[in-house]
Amino acid sequence: MRLATAGLLCVAALSTNRIGAQQVPNRATAYLFPTDVRDPRAVWVNPAGLGVLRDASIYAELSVGDPGASGRLRQINAGFNSRGLSLAYQRDIFDAGIRGSTLRLGIAGGSQGLAAGVAVARYGGTGINSTGWDIGMTYVARPGVTVGAVAANLGQPLVGGQRQRIALAPGLTWHPAPIRALAVSTVAHVTAHAEPSYAFGVAWRTPGTSSRRPIEIIARLDTDGGLRRSAFALALSIGGQNRFGAVITTPGDASHIDAASVYGLVTRQPAAGR
Repeated sequence: MRLATAGLLCVAALSTNRIGAQQVPNRATAYLFPTDVRDPRAVWVNPAGLGVLRDASIYAELSVGDPGASGRLRQINAGFNSRGLSLAYQRDIFDAGIRGSTLRLGIAGGSQGLAAGVAVARYGGTGINSTGWDIGMTYVARPGVTVGAVAANLGQPLVGGQRQRIALAPGLTWHPAPIRALAVSTVAHVTAHAEPSYAFGVAWRTPGTSSRRPIEIIARLDTDGGLRRSAFALALSIGGQNRFGAVITTPGDASHIDAASVYGLVTRQPAAGR
């Protein structure tokens, strides 16, 4: 009986570690859309976005769960993109000293409105050791309209004891002709044996001038298959090539803030003729 009890306790301990070490989505996926991201964060959302611009950029983001008196640092991530080649790292911090990490390498290219990319992810941490990859594309179907899609979790990596199922995320971003500073985006997430989910959002970007810094505001609403609200995100950033931003996310009923993050992004355009 003692041996059986000890065995059950060992199994429970291992299960707890595996559950605690489950990988969580990168923070960028909570507020960005696959057809409207062009900086290093694209490696987490849609690797095709890395090939839209031929610039060099780096970023870092810190996320706190349940911000306030009981808030705790939950995620650290950073990365860079150099003309379509990107390397990014994500560190997840759970309770009881459990940690998770993801190293992601992305490469992409584009021409005449069409961009395609692939990202390979290596998952590590407590009870995790697996590899998966994503592929994505975007296409400017007509002026002001960008369509795209991402196929995620190819290879179905085993993360935190759970098999990550292949998911397809088709999306669209529309810039209305009279006000190109406005972007309206939508994306669907479809996975086998699960109800699809959807997200809808708007982004407003003011042009930069010598008298003021550009401002970007993003509002995103996530729903389940029945279009019932499941999450809400609001992001604000200030700056052009050197940008600083903050993001808050809430449940669908907006009853409280479940996570908040800050990020910095530095971009440099290539010199003329290069």
